[in-house]
This record gives sequence, structure tokens and C-alpha cells, in this order.
Amino acid sequence: MAIVLEPNYSRCQVRLQNGVDEHGDPILVNRTYGRILPTISHDDIHEVFTAIMSLQDLSVYVIRRLEDGDLISE
Repeated sequence: MAIVLEPNYSRCQVRLQNGVDEHGDPILVNRTYGRILPTISHDDIHEVFTAIMSLQDLSVYVIRRLEDGDLISE
């Protein structure tokens, strides 16, 4: 039997660069936004969060999609 993921809502985590430390490494902060429908495409999520993050001053380091769901056997 195959195990598949039955998706629930997903989340989007945006990592922002809030300067650099004394060694030149980036200082990162995370913002997580939840209750994103699993049917929303990756392109749409990226486009929306890129637009939202352009309204603030910090640089976007990475945008991640975090999938939540139940593992079920088929």
C-alpha cells in the first residue's frame, strides 16, 4: 500500500534579513502566515507574498511553503 499526504491547510514562512552580525552573516527573522488552501498554486503564493513583502523595509531572504496534512494509506 502506498502512503499519500491528504493535504490540510498549508502555511507560508517568509524569512527576512534584518541586517548582518559582526561576522558578516545575515540576521534573519521569520514571519509565518497560516490557513493557505492547498489548492493555491506555488506561483500564486510566491506572487502574493512578494507583493506583500514589498510593502515593508526588510529584504526577503526566502519564501517557503509548509505543507500540513494527514498521512493515509491507499
